[in-house]
Amino acid sequence: MDLDRIERGSLVQNLRRALPLSAHPKQALIAFLRERGVVTRGAPRLVVLDIFDAGAAGGLMCRFAIAEDGEASSFIAPLTQVALYRRHPGARSRVVRRRKAPPPGAA
Repeated sequence: MDLDRIERGSLVQNLRRALPLSAHPKQALIAFLRERGVVTRGAPRLVVLDIFDAGAAGGLMCRFAIAEDGEASSFIAPLTQVALYRRHPGARSRVVRRRKAPPPGAA
């Protein structure tokens, strides 16, 4: 049994439950996007749309869009090239909704 593969699968599933996630690109990804003319200056805010395991050769990957881009183009990059924001804006509202929800079986 490949424990590392099982752990990666578990991480992917946990992150997918939180999608979409806000993030920003690390320097190497910013340089890549600039070379292709996708961004001109500054670090754009990213929206991570999907996370998947590309296997031993590729590792964990993500599909993201640039938040300010109205064209809705998406890109794929290694998950290590994006920095996820520690506090996802929707996460707090989900926690509040769970706290307010009545317990199962309560009337």
